[in-house]
Amino acid sequence: MKAPKIKNYPTHLCIIPDGCRRWAIKKKIGTIEGHKKGIEVLENLGRWSIGNTPIKYYTVYGLSYENLQRPAVVLNYLYDLYSEHFLKLAEDKDIHKNKVSIDIVGRADLLPRKLLNAIKVAQDSTSMYEKKFFRIALAYSGRQEIVDSAKKITNDGGEITEEKISRNLYSNAPDPDLLVRTAEKRISNFMLWGSAYMELYFIDKYWPDVTLRDYINALKDFDKRKRRFGKYGG
Repeated sequence: MKAPKIKNYPTHLCIIPDGCRRWAIKKKIGTIEGHKKGIEVLENLGRWSIGNTPIKYYTVYGLSYENLQRPAVVLNYLYDLYSEHFLKLAEDKDIHKNKVSIDIVGRADLLPRKLLNAIKVAQDSTSMYEKKFFRIALAYSGRQEIVDSAKKITNDGGEITEEKISRNLYSNAPDPDLLVRTAEKRISNFMLWGSAYMELYFIDKYWPDVTLRDYINALKDFDKRKRRFGKYGG
């Protein structure tokens, strides 16, 4: 499907792909199959988007800091799944064709060595690219990101300002323009500092059921919005 006629695309798009586990339960299949399907949907939409839209930054909520409290057997499944995903991204032809840099955002120190090794393979194979950026948030907490940023500033003996907090966040990506979330209607501790003027779009589906049409509708909706950033305007 070709890209629709859209004038204003988000520069930084965030996605919370919620509902994979509930989708699997509804289908009466193993929950890990729900996460596998979720990654498949993400890969398909991502491949289309990087090849057909000018969106430069993508951040996907993969695993929250709070998710680390899940049973070890569940986490190990997810770690293995993400490890496979990063290794796949490292060799993906579309990633290299469109010069997409792969990275993570979050507390890398809390992730297992096997996953970190896979992440490094993806990082190293795409580190030369600066056209587009795809990040997966792992062991991520929006509140903790702000705390960690403030700690860096105070440890350096500096005064805490908005500019310095922004500069010391987990990544140097610009503030998000649009958050697309499935299954629920909240931001769940995601991109808190950058969410001041972030537009929200909710899809009333579990993530594995999301289609390209749903994704395009989100972009079309964003295109229609008038973003004033607190300023007076018509």
